[in-house]
Amino acid sequence: MSQSLRTPQVYRRGFRDRLVEGLRYGGGVGQWSWLIHRLTGLGILLFLVIHIVDTFFVVAFPALYDHTVAIYSGIISGLHPTVNGYYWPLRWVFRLGELGLIASVLFHALNGIRIVLFDFWPKAVNHQKTLFNAVQIVFWVIMILVTIRVVSPLFSAPEHVPVLKTASAPAMVPSR
Repeated sequence: MSQSLRTPQVYRRGFRDRLVEGLRYGGGVGQWSWLIHRLTGLGILLFLVIHIVDTFFVVAFPALYDHTVAIYSGIISGLHPTVNGYYWPLRWVFRLGELGLIASVLFHALNGIRIVLFDFWPKAVNHQKTLFNAVQIVFWVIMILVTIRVVSPLFSAPEHVPVLKTASAPAMVPSR
């Protein structure tokens, strides 16, 4: 009786081992620009999903949309009488998130131009490090200016913060 042999299976390392090996490589300019390009793309995708959801509120639940936009400004209202008010840390978190979105879009766009340059000018691959350094210089010059513009309003209270009712001073309810 003949016995058939199984074909040998190729050993495939686990996800953790492959990840550690990939990070250990240390790579060059190409690997780091590839990684940052992908991460910024995911950041932009995350923003788009959040943006689509909160824009959906405009049509489906207009009051919820107004509440959501107020939260982006650091204002919480309607949850509980003791929770109403302006919270500057919340405003900082959303502003820094906006700054992260701007940085993601800017780097993704500049690096995308660099990648397109490789497609139209194949000899640009020989200048990959120089082009990546140029992308970094342009990115940081723009980001420093944008950061000053985005963060500077955070050092003063916003002018549009309404006076909210508190637990100690109940709001006047009009009689019907």
